[in-house]
Amino acid sequence: MEKTTQVIFVRHAQTQTITSQRIHGQSDGPLSEKGIADAQKTADFFHGQSFDAFYSSPIGRAMTTAKMIGTSIDMTPTPIDGLKERYYGWLEGRSLKWFEPDLSGPKVTLPIVKFALWASGESSKDFVDRVTSTFDAITEKHKGQRVLIVLHWGVLGVLTQHLQKKDLKKWQKIGPWVACGISEYHRDNGKWHPIYLDKDDHLR
Repeated sequence: MEKTTQVIFVRHAQTQTITSQRIHGQSDGPLSEKGIADAQKTADFFHGQSFDAFYSSPIGRAMTTAKMIGTSIDMTPTPIDGLKERYYGWLEGRSLKWFEPDLSGPKVTLPIVKFALWASGESSKDFVDRVTSTFDAITEKHKGQRVLIVLHWGVLGVLTQHLQKKDLKKWQKIGPWVACGISEYHRDNGKWHPIYLDKDDHLR
């Protein structure tokens, strides 16, 4: 009988870019004061727990969160490019007042947003393919083990659909995800099961 594979996801802590209501895909910003406090609370939550592998997006906000957790569990996070947030091209740094990552912003700007994504950003299909292939490679390598991964909102949306075998084209509609929220999945007999999603009681 196949041993259960356990994967725990942590969304990175809040950043100053988030609080200023700007898109930051693969661009970055430092953690906010609340973000630093929440990352420490998350690190405290994991203290004493053991993992067989520890991965993170290499983007600063994720790695800062991961390193704080790593200090608590005595592990160094391994950065994986495939776990990066979607690249929004010319739209990065723009205000959320006229553009939302799920394309739900003002209709008047939607044609401009779609053109900018097409001309300079990462396509939705390429993003989905990158994230799912990266995750599948990680879990294939760590069958029957316990794995901790620090990642981003969009990546969580993709993987939630992927693991529950739902429509991957709708990844942008999945959320919201709490900064430093924790989700856990187990795989038994080749099938993934959600244990809990977006747990945040450790932040209170």
